[in-house]
Amino acid sequence: MNRTFVPSPPMSKKSSIWIAAILMLQLFLPMACTAAEGGWQEAGVRMGIQATPKREYFHLYEAYAVYGLPWEWRTSSGWALSTQLNTSAGALVGGDETGFIGSVGTGLAFNRPGNGIALEAGVSLDLLNKDHFGQQDFRSILLWGASMGLSYRFAGGLGVGYRIQHLSNNRILYSNSTPNPGVDMHMFGVSWNF
Repeated sequence: MNRTFVPSPPMSKKSSIWIAAILMLQLFLPMACTAAEGGWQEAGVRMGIQATPKREYFHLYEAYAVYGLPWEWRTSSGWALSTQLNTSAGALVGGDETGFIGSVGTGLAFNRPGNGIALEAGVSLDLLNKDHFGQQDFRSILLWGASMGLSYRFAGGLGVGYRIQHLSNNRILYSNSTPNPGVDMHMFGVSWNF
C-alpha cells in the first residue's frame, strides 16, 4: 500500500477556543447548577477509524464508562445540561503496531431522562504506552483529547453513538516548534445505559 505523508496543520485558534470553552463550562457550570444524583450512567465499547490522512493509518478499539457527576442544569421541559466523568481503555493500532491507550476526562451532555437523543462534548487526558507507531511519532505518550458526539438511547437501556475525536499533544506541554502530529477519529459505539 502506497502511503503519502501529509503534514498536520498546526492547531487552529478555533480549535483552541473550542477546547477552552468546554473547560470553562465544566469549571463554572457547577456554580450555577442544581444538585443531581451522580453515579455510573453508561458503559460500552467503541471502534474508531482515522478521519484524516497521516503517515500511518490508525484505528482504535476501546471499552468505556461514564460516571454522572452531581451537577446539572435542567429546564422545565426536562432537558438537562449535565457534567460527567469519562474513562476508557483500549488499543490504538497504526503502522502495523498496537499500543495501549487509556483516558480520563470530563464532559457535558445535553439530554432528557430515559430514552432519546443526547449531544455530548468533552476533553480528556490520554496516556499511551509508546509514542511511535511505525513512521508516526506522537512526540509524547501523554496526549490531550477532545470530542463531540451524538448518541441515541433506546427503551430498555441499549444505546448507539457516533463521535468525532481528536488526539494530539496540542503543544500545551511543548514549545511551538514541537511538531503536533495528532489524529482525528470517527468513533462508533454501542452502550448499555443504567
